Amino acid sequence: MLKKCVYTLLGVSLLLFGGITLVTSNISAQEVSVTDYQVPVSTADRLLIDFALNHATVGSNATTSKGNIGGIYKRFYDSLPFGYSIDIIGSSLVDRNIETDAYNTNYQINGDVGVKKYLMENNPFLRDSFGSLRATSDMSKAYDRPTSAVTLGVGYGRFINATALAKAVRIEAFLIKEGELSDHLPKDAILELSQIIQREDEYKDKFGETYQKEWYKDMEAILTESGLLKESTLSAIGVLRTEEILEREEIADRFYGWDVTVGSKFDITTPYTDQERPIGNLDVTVSYARPIAWQWQISERLSINTPFNNLGRAFSMSLSSDISYELSNRIDLRLRHLFRLDKPEVGNTENSHSFGASFIYYIENNINLVVTEQIEIVPNEDISTSFTALLNYRIF
Repeated sequence: MLKKCVYTLLGVSLLLFGGITLVTSNISAQEVSVTDYQVPVSTADRLLIDFALNHATVGSNATTSKGNIGGIYKRFYDSLPFGYSIDIIGSSLVDRNIETDAYNTNYQINGDVGVKKYLMENNPFLRDSFGSLRATSDMSKAYDRPTSAVTLGVGYGRFINATALAKAVRIEAFLIKEGELSDHLPKDAILELSQIIQREDEYKDKFGETYQKEWYKDMEAILTESGLLKESTLSAIGVLRTEEILEREEIADRFYGWDVTVGSKFDITTPYTDQERPIGNLDVTVSYARPIAWQWQISERLSINTPFNNLGRAFSMSLSSDISYELSNRIDLRLRHLFRLDKPEVGNTENSHSFGASFIYYIENNINLVVTEQIEIVPNEDISTSFTALLNYRIF
């Protein structure tokens, strides 16, 4: 049963993303590939806060009065000796009952912290093998206490943040469109340009508040040395547009890579005080991410968890798929699908699908408008749908 479900889900995902690859693989004439981008250290850091308010009246009488606030913090760091990730998602809801004038509140917080230690960094064949420690916790108003679990494991693979290369490709596309470059940059030149973009913090530390002058001068030197810059220097519009791409435009993180982790998961606390703590589980996780033609980013994560005392006969499984597409330099389309399957020791197998589609419009000063349609499908139950429009503020 477990094996059949895994093969089916992976087959569907491969067909979906294989079709996207065929459609987009020849869009860009730029000869650089995402896997050409290699850096010793990859980092990403993001903090978002969401606001939503729904207040409606008929005459002077309120008919709806509710609001919610949510937040997302993501931190990623990866180097050959050491890596870690932090993912925290939280939300709270206040809903006023118009008839009784009472307020109902709810909240939920999910935390996931992972640490990797690469074991053989000097071995070219095994340098991506690692030991891992992962701690997770959930907290909800419905729980008696926060849940917590620890997973110890070993794995192989690595992810690299190639967002700087995506920015370099966007700069190049603009300069070609405006006639400042006569052709696409050679592979070595655009990789060097992306390396300078990646080193922004280094320029800040070295030159202080005036770092941009030196930063842009070194980027311009790469364009000049390529022999494809039509004039001796960038025009004013070229400099301004480059600054807009690097400083003000939102470019979603671009990752590539994969990893496989096998470990033992141990629950420390359960959500309810009278709930028995289960025996340790075998936990297998497979993750994959890759940009396609630089406008697309795909990410997959498959997790399987089964108790040691009932290996393979009772299990829980989830497959999450994320696709993002840049419709323009200000509008992104993001599609999400989450499939869950739970087979208990006693009782029927349960499954569910969750589909989400969001349009994100990037407004000035880190404020984004996010419009989302969500569909929940559970067998033998009515399909649930929801539509939300909210403002999102990106702190960093």
